[in-house]
Amino acid sequence: MGEYVSFGESIVITIFSMVVVFVGLIVLAMLISVLKAVGNKADKTENLSKIDDNVEKNIVKESKKDNVDDEALVAVIAAAVAASLGVNVPEVNIKSIKRVQQKNLVWSTTSRQEQIYGKL
Repeated sequence: MGEYVSFGESIVITIFSMVVVFVGLIVLAMLISVLKAVGNKADKTENLSKIDDNVEKNIVKESKKDNVDDEALVAVIAAAVAASLGVNVPEVNIKSIKRVQQKNLVWSTTSRQEQIYGKL
């Protein structure tokens, strides 16, 4: 029962164990990235329908006082919505534009959303 392991054998065992652990971690990382890619494809189709519904509700309201550049404003908003949805501009149908009241600054809200979506 008293078999001794030499210093050289212990180094070999340590290196072999570390290689096994790192190979396992690499395989696990690849598996997670594959599952993430598969999950994003399914979520993207579901999110597009949700975004279409929310876009109509949350688009900035046109100002009645500034009638000078209404068409330009609608064109810019339509282009931004089309770019965020990844569709062509003619596919975007803007029915109304309403201002959304925000308690926080736009930059702080955007930063929070990027952090949340980056972790998903």
